[in-house]
Amino acid sequence: MTSSLIIGPLQAYRCWRMEWQGKLPVLGSLYHSTVWPPANPLRATCEKRPSSLAAWIRRRFFRPLETHAAPAWKCECGIYAFAGLQEDAALELPPQFYQRGPFDRVIRVAGVVQLWGRVVQHRHGYRAEYARPLKVLAGPPPTRIRDAEDLLDAIAERYAIQLVTRVEDLARAA
Repeated sequence: MTSSLIIGPLQAYRCWRMEWQGKLPVLGSLYHSTVWPPANPLRATCEKRPSSLAAWIRRRFFRPLETHAAPAWKCECGIYAFAGLQEDAALELPPQFYQRGPFDRVIRVAGVVQLWGRVVQHRHGYRAEYARPLKVLAGPPPTRIRDAEDLLDAIAERYAIQLVTRVEDLARAA
């Protein structure tokens, strides 16, 4: 795996979960509990959480977890994004690709993100120190997802991002 360090900003592609948390619309990570802040950029952090016996012993005796600036070369930390649309199958799907999440009001959406700060480039994309959403792909959602259009509009307003209706529009400059 070849990697290099880039000093942003640059634009890339990623997916988010989109949902209501209480009365607030939020964009969140698909794989972590991270919620993207609406008014500020998301900043990556790393807390190594090894599951080894040595890590358990360190935690048991109150030694702090090892941390470092994210992203780091030999770690998996950072805010992930794809370099091209073809890198993630979800980004190749038509605009109505919304997928029902584990709850009725969770939707998976694709979009464009701006990355900057310390950015590590890999074969298919990037891991960045800072990121903010720029665009979200909007399309006709399946009827089984309640309030999808209202949620999209609320996300666009709260995060001050552009909604686009075609995959090709994601690639155009924001």
